[in-house]
Amino acid sequence: MQVFFNYAIFSTEVFDLTIGKLLILIAIIVLTRLLLKLYRRFVHRQIRSLDVFDKEKEGILLRVGRATIRVISAVTIITVLGLQELLELLLSYQVFKFDKVSISVGKILILILIIVFARILSKLVFLLLRKNFAKKSWIDEGKEYTIFKLTKYGLYGFAFLMGLTSIGIDIKLILTGLGALLVGIGFGLQYLFYDLVAGLVILFEGPVKVGDVIEVNGLVARVQQIDIRTSKVLTRDGKYIIIPNSNLVGEKVVNWSHGSELTRFNIAVRVKFGSDTEQVKEILYGCALRHPDVSKNREIIVRFEDFGENGLMFSVYFWARKTWVVETLLSEIRFDIDKQFRQNGITVPFPQRDLHYTPRERGEGPV
Repeated sequence: MQVFFNYAIFSTEVFDLTIGKLLILIAIIVLTRLLLKLYRRFVHRQIRSLDVFDKEKEGILLRVGRATIRVISAVTIITVLGLQELLELLLSYQVFKFDKVSISVGKILILILIIVFARILSKLVFLLLRKNFAKKSWIDEGKEYTIFKLTKYGLYGFAFLMGLTSIGIDIKLILTGLGALLVGIGFGLQYLFYDLVAGLVILFEGPVKVGDVIEVNGLVARVQQIDIRTSKVLTRDGKYIIIPNSNLVGEKVVNWSHGSELTRFNIAVRVKFGSDTEQVKEILYGCALRHPDVSKNREIIVRFEDFGENGLMFSVYFWARKTWVVETLLSEIRFDIDKQFRQNGITVPFPQRDLHYTPRERGEGPV
């Protein structure tokens, strides 16, 4: 039996693959798959047992756990099968060399592991921050998002520097070369830098936060995501639009979510000459007052604006909460005004022109 297990299927100078080692490899792979399934069921059961199901938290825990199990399995395979010497030869294989910088397979793997570790760490930090911020009432969704983004960029920047150092690249040389490069192409990338600086301003100062409803150049949208260069917003038509951050800082932006919840609106109407102006005033006032979303604690004003070219001009001013669908509120009040005008015989005029035609006598030229 021992002879059978020691029978070499594949042999090299540094490694022999025997039947026994192959069976051990298969056993480790099967055990790893079994552990992955058991871990998935365990995490799923634990998350489901919480009062509020958190799918994102489940996904992060699954990715971290799976990666850990696979790394342990790989280390076990290398140790049990005696692949240390073969692994050392593989990792020391030189892929690229320039001047004093030598990049081997091992250094590339270290760089990849640092990036993966930074990504996993950022996910774990996000879970810890969100759990901690949930207990603090003064931190809203926008501030939480900003803190997480800055922490994420800091972790990635630190991981990037560690990665470059690990493969033997001098950071000072990179910074020096990068500075000279930026000076040379600065004019060509000035708009990119504007966006980057604007992104930092937004993340630090918070004039616009995730979840805010904003109005930019007549476009009303809700902020979904703020990155270092661009921001993603969702319009009321369900369309996602990517806006450069410089537009959110340099242009006039109306943030509906900041300041007082109430905003004053007005609806302009025109009625026929000769209409009872007091009756018109009462109808406009009553239509605004009846709507449930109009504030009853703020004054409702009806103004006789002017004698227009085609009728009498009126406006009703009222206070209401500026919501995502504020146009629906205005539309409902207009429907009510039109209904009340019809019931009370008040007419909304339309432009009219009188054309006077005098026919020519025969023989006096072309008609």
